[in-house]
Amino acid sequence: MIKKIATLATACFFSFTVWAEHHDRNKGFDIKVTDLGHGLFQLRTDRSGNVAVLVGPEGVFMIDTQMEHLVQEIDSAQKKLSGNRDVELVLNTHLHRDHVRGNAYFADKGAQIMAHPNVRKYLESSRAIVALKRAAPEVKPTYLPNIGVSTGSTVSMNGQTGYLYHTPNAHTDGDIFIHFKEANVIHAGDLLFSGRFPFIDIDNGGSVAGYIAGMEKVLEVADENTRIIAGHGPISSETHLEDSIKMLNETHEIIKAQVDKGMSLKKIKQLNPLKDYTAKWEWAFITTDLMVQTHYYDLTGRLE
Repeated sequence: MIKKIATLATACFFSFTVWAEHHDRNKGFDIKVTDLGHGLFQLRTDRSGNVAVLVGPEGVFMIDTQMEHLVQEIDSAQKKLSGNRDVELVLNTHLHRDHVRGNAYFADKGAQIMAHPNVRKYLESSRAIVALKRAAPEVKPTYLPNIGVSTGSTVSMNGQTGYLYHTPNAHTDGDIFIHFKEANVIHAGDLLFSGRFPFIDIDNGGSVAGYIAGMEKVLEVADENTRIIAGHGPISSETHLEDSIKMLNETHEIIKAQVDKGMSLKKIKQLNPLKDYTAKWEWAFITTDLMVQTHYYDLTGRLE
């Protein structure tokens, strides 16, 4: 039964996305562009997942596409960088709305969309309806990824070789991160919420152990000079990744100790066992309370 409903964390994720969409339409938003050299740029709105573009004579390669109400501004920003070129190739790092809902816009202009096969599987299913508890937005055929990729896939373009890695059962069951070897830049997707509690989508294949393993894989590929584009948050380094791994291991052990005593989720929340992490890691989307719940659900499969 549990797998047939969304967790409160999942519901809050989509509620936050809907709120951000309403907020942006009414108040506007800024796109912060960071030049990473070698034709690579980060486009950040702090309203959806961070976008990267690789621009050059061979075309434009974009990682993640944000959402419908943001996508035209994202495209305008990349065109200023690429000399008014259209995006030819897109990689979705995973299935969530704030990373894929711009797909159709770019596909309609001729872009090919790559993702792990589980992303298309999710988007074709009705799970989005369950998670949102309302009718899902229309999914046009051009919205779906049309090229399946996984570990071992590469993209060679504009003097860069992008190596793709699939990390199973991490943030979701279809996470891909990409390492641009020559530039030494990684787009980690939502395998990194830099300086923030992460969202781990257990209902769609995610797990705490898998998330930690995913971050460790990014760390294995990175070195001390690697610049890491987080799914959410600022440009990061090995140190930020190590801090996130340490935090998630520690908080998981704290909640596991309470679960091993037979305590219910309600009683654990009343103890506020992660209070020492609140000041550094809590944010508007994932509160300390929701981080407790994530660990509990991962350990027990229950929300009570």
